[in-house]
Amino acid sequence: MQNKHTSGSSSRTVLFSRWAAFGLITLSGFGWSGCATQSTARFSPQAVAAMSPAAEVVQPFEAMRLGKRYVAEHPGTEFLVGSGNSMLPLYKDHTVVVTQQVAVADLKAGMTAVYFGDSGRPVAHVLVKKTSDGWIAMGVGNAKCDTTPVTQDNLLGVVVRAYEPTSSPLVALLNEAAMKSSVASMR
Repeated sequence: MQNKHTSGSSSRTVLFSRWAAFGLITLSGFGWSGCATQSTARFSPQAVAAMSPAAEVVQPFEAMRLGKRYVAEHPGTEFLVGSGNSMLPLYKDHTVVVTQQVAVADLKAGMTAVYFGDSGRPVAHVLVKKTSDGWIAMGVGNAKCDTTPVTQDNLLGVVVRAYEPTSSPLVALLNEAAMKSSVASMR
């Protein structure tokens, strides 16, 4: 299944499947974007509360199921699984986030944007300040801002839904397998 991005812009066109995107964000993490020395730009907790959805706490496998269902019912959305702690306390490790495609002109401070950072991997961070180069973003739990500005060319979308699993899906899978005696001893 192809990603629904169909615009002609070169670096914004994303041609990998949802599963590839899922794997990419899972492996790369929310916060691997590097930080700028701009310590003066800070996020507003009130803006984040107003513009970034709080995560709904659900069972581990429900997070993925709910993310997939939302995407199936809402064109222009994608889901990703976050890895890392840069967005604590807003989004914990393994939170499934659903993004909606938006134009850069529609971005507002406090929104959580998902964009390709300087490493080329997706980053989900809060928008702090608009500049002539794009938006400055930073992780809620980070001390410094990201080095890569958010622009139309690297923006994937903004978070419109989030599902926080009660535990790691991988740990839940291993626990389920152990309970069904489908884990072999390797001693």
